Amino acid sequence: MSTYWTKPRIVFAVWAAVELIGWLTTHLFFMDPRANWLWLVLSVIAFVPMVRYMPWKNRKLRKILLLWVIVVAAGMAVSFLAFVVPALGIVAAYLGVFWLLLMGVAFLINALWWTPELFLIGGAVQIVAALVPLAVGSLLYYQYLIAAIAGTGAMLILLPNRRLRKPSRSAA
Repeated sequence: MSTYWTKPRIVFAVWAAVELIGWLTTHLFFMDPRANWLWLVLSVIAFVPMVRYMPWKNRKLRKILLLWVIVVAAGMAVSFLAFVVPALGIVAAYLGVFWLLLMGVAFLINALWWTPELFLIGGAVQIVAALVPLAVGSLLYYQYLIAAIAGTGAMLILLPNRRLRKPSRSAA
């Protein structure tokens, strides 16, 4: 492994690739329930490096891993049920927006434990991107393309994997 491709950067790059492939495929080929199966497979693939690189014994990394497992599992449950449960049917038309909001909030929570500035920026990017199709109804058709750009971009924002500013040292 080179000095640039650290374990966290590999995790972020894999998720960026998964998001790009998933959202573009969803928009171009599967704008229906079959997309959920593709996302399930892609998510399992993306979790492999996370599970490999995030030791369960490390409390902070365990919290991060559990956060993302819970978020993705809950999101997948809603995505699958949106096509089966009539009360959730409205969500099916807004799955790109739903996922951007869900991931944006998860990024903000993740900021409690890891590179806070980068996760705050990534979370804000996804939340703002989710609100755009809601504010401009004609963009709703493009919500998966917007999710591809914002979701992948949010993961790529994490690649520096360090604080933007060093903590200031107070003079004693």
